[in-house]
Amino acid sequence: MRQPIRGICVWAALATVGTGQTFEVASIKVSELFRRGGEGSRRMDIQAVPGSVTMRNVGVPQAIVWAYKVSPFQITNIQGLDFPDRYDILAKSSRPAKTDEMRVMMQALLAERFKLAVHRETKEMSAYALVEAKGGHKLTPASAEDGPGVSPMQGKLALGGKAATLDQLALFLADPLHAPVIDTTGLKGRYDFSFDLSGYVPQGPRQPGEPEPDPVSILQNALQKQLGLKLEARKMPVEMLVIDHVEKAPVEN
Repeated sequence: MRQPIRGICVWAALATVGTGQTFEVASIKVSELFRRGGEGSRRMDIQAVPGSVTMRNVGVPQAIVWAYKVSPFQITNIQGLDFPDRYDILAKSSRPAKTDEMRVMMQALLAERFKLAVHRETKEMSAYALVEAKGGHKLTPASAEDGPGVSPMQGKLALGGKAATLDQLALFLADPLHAPVIDTTGLKGRYDFSFDLSGYVPQGPRQPGEPEPDPVSILQNALQKQLGLKLEARKMPVEMLVIDHVEKAPVEN
């Protein structure tokens, strides 16, 4: 049963009025990679450093996912969003803002340029809980208070974590599982880690009659051995993002 969170069905920009949580300068342009087409038109990249965010070749749904720190499986109507273009979004704040602060700034930018309006609901659904495995985690506490978080490691079937939070890791795990992954470890710090799946994925072509690799089993084995974490399938309350309105093209810079 859905339980609306009262008072949140408002323009996202209203949440930032009077708080100073907006970018000082920002531009949104149709991506040149997207214009050229070909294989490169599918590549996306999002980089955040203190005080600035650079998004290359992203669709509006991907920008929403980053801004609200949710997986696509926590947006109830994202599959119905049809956008003709991908964009390069360059945004800078007036100070060296942290990543989570810039997520709020990106919410305001999307509300301003795409007229994005959302509200949140809690829905009971099937999901995966990320928990500590027996014996505890194997993560290295980060010395930095903020950092790039979790990102794919180039040329490898692996993730790298730099000053990353476990809810950021959970977002990446949701994609291969096609379901929400919720961090329930209670570990609120930031950690450095590497998470390499290459040794757990069958190599070479699949033989006739051979079943497809099970992503749950692969992730379970790798998580426990490398990070001291595991996944538990549960029916649980999950916070969902509902898109009430969004324009297909941005207001011009």
